[in-house]
Amino acid sequence: MKRIILRIGALGTVVVLGLIAIAQAQRGCDDTACPPRAAANPLRADVLPSASTEDVVKLRHSDKTSEPRGLSPRQALPQDKPGGSPAVLLESLTDKPAGDPFANRSASPEPLVVAATHQANQLPPNRYPDLQPADPHKAATGGRADANAHEPARFFPQPDAVATGSFPRATDSFPQMPAPAVSSEPELTGDGTGQPGSEQLDGPQCPQITIQKFAPDGIQVGKAAVFKLSVRNTGTTAAANVVVRDRVPKGTKLLDTTPRASLDAGGELVWQLGAIKPGEESSVEMKLMPTAEGRLGSVATVRFGASVSARSTSTRPELVVKTSMAEKVLIGDEVTLSITIFNSGSGTATGVVLEEHIPAGLKHPAGSDLEYEIGDLPPGETRKLELTLVADRPGPVANVLVARADAGLKTEHRIDIEVVAPKLDIAMAGPKRRYLEREATYRLSVHNPGTAPANQVELVAYLPSGLKFVSADNAGHYDEANRAVHWRLEELPTGQSGTVELVTMPVESGSQSIRLRGTTEKGLSVEKEQPVVIEGIAAILFQVADVTDPIEVGGETTYEIRVLNQGSKAATNVRLAVLLPPELRPLNAEGPARHAVEDNRVLFDGLARLAPKADTTYRVRVQSLRPGDLRTRIQLLTDEMRSPVTKEESTRVYADE
Repeated sequence: MKRIILRIGALGTVVVLGLIAIAQAQRGCDDTACPPRAAANPLRADVLPSASTEDVVKLRHSDKTSEPRGLSPRQALPQDKPGGSPAVLLESLTDKPAGDPFANRSASPEPLVVAATHQANQLPPNRYPDLQPADPHKAATGGRADANAHEPARFFPQPDAVATGSFPRATDSFPQMPAPAVSSEPELTGDGTGQPGSEQLDGPQCPQITIQKFAPDGIQVGKAAVFKLSVRNTGTTAAANVVVRDRVPKGTKLLDTTPRASLDAGGELVWQLGAIKPGEESSVEMKLMPTAEGRLGSVATVRFGASVSARSTSTRPELVVKTSMAEKVLIGDEVTLSITIFNSGSGTATGVVLEEHIPAGLKHPAGSDLEYEIGDLPPGETRKLELTLVADRPGPVANVLVARADAGLKTEHRIDIEVVAPKLDIAMAGPKRRYLEREATYRLSVHNPGTAPANQVELVAYLPSGLKFVSADNAGHYDEANRAVHWRLEELPTGQSGTVELVTMPVESGSQSIRLRGTTEKGLSVEKEQPVVIEGIAAILFQVADVTDPIEVGGETTYEIRVLNQGSKAATNVRLAVLLPPELRPLNAEGPARHAVEDNRVLFDGLARLAPKADTTYRVRVQSLRPGDLRTRIQLLTDEMRSPVTKEESTRVYADE
């Protein structure tokens, strides 16, 4: 009966302990945000062989004495109730079903109890301060993945996101990643090298990684164990460059990895999984050999990249401007500038504006700087415009038309034209000094050295009052009212000349001027003056005659000297000298001026002026002294003469024998 009572007491103790364990497990799951799972017996008593009551008592006593090793309240076993039998406790534990497929089922009781104690977290966690605590809520389900794994963590493509496995609690933070280096360099510029991705990368890209780490419920020192990490893409697009990093748990030795991992300089294992498509899953494994007791584990991190692409069509508008106009334009005429602007590029040219800076030689009523807004010009389209200008200056002209648009687009077109124009040169050849009453003939010429024929050329000679029109050739017409002689030529080609002849009569002395003027139908006009000095000429004619001839010795005779100005100009300072031979003696003299007798010479003072066509007479009375054929000389000199004119008059003097 006592034995039965002891058994019943022991059984009640076990039941109480089980209820407490379940409550603690549930509370632990709430703390760590783990999904609910069935409570597991921390001791693998189902694999223990039969043990004596002393062994069990020793075991429990050993557990009590190991309290300083750091058991947490939820992990510590309840104390034996008074009166409880260790043998009954052991028996009740052996009734539990097996739940760890990785458990060592050897016959050695001591290691088994120690292994079970490790799984129950009976060792103080401070013994392995560098290890993350193992999950205390592993369900006794034989290590099935769905029973001992945390809720999968979800990741989005953040460059520095870190995925953790099942070991950290929900309150644990991710490993601190180094902050990206901040460059002190200025903003970089340069040519791009990127290319648009496939069309699948257009739009929102939502790769999402779910990671889950699996570990056996319990492992033993000296017995290999496998830790597994599953990486699944639960998103809608591929996750690129998936990299898993993990460390070999402290207290274990790495035997192998699947797939083969690399070891970086920091001692981490690195798996390069590449790209994981949506819905696909990859996994890595570490095969480990436990070398120490305690809670073993490590934190795995997963990094991945997401690719996204956006594309736009880059276009380049290209403006082509062409202008056309006549290569030559006559001065004064209008010229039309035909403008064609074409967008030969692949995009619309916006804000298109034409600029015309009118060069010298052309003009427009609006001014010299013109601007025309076209606006937008789609690719392949053309605009045609016309601009009318007036040629106003002869010579070569370079017209540059500029087209500009937004984004610095600019082009220009140059066209060279020539403004041609006739040019008149007039000249007059003829006497620049002419005497009165003596006809003067002039040759008038007009020359076209210009670049265009001169049409309807009119040549006009305006005569001064001192010249009288006599005649003109080539159908010259004299307008007496205006004292103008007109000639008209239908056309005077480039480089050619025309010549006409004009005959005039000087009728008035003095400085005169013939004004010559040439004009064309385009308003071209040129003038020139030809000065003419018209003078009269003093043409002095004098005659000498003796009134009585012959005379006897002692007789008298008179010399009459008639001076006539036959010219057109008055003779001035007319001086007369009568030189008598010794056989004659002057008796008396008279004339228009005073006289004097000196040594058988009769000298008359200068006559101030003898008008044209006027005459005057000088008389000298003489007496003969001896016979002979006598010669009397008369000299006449005026200011218009360079040397005196001398004439002789003979007189016969005879004597009676």
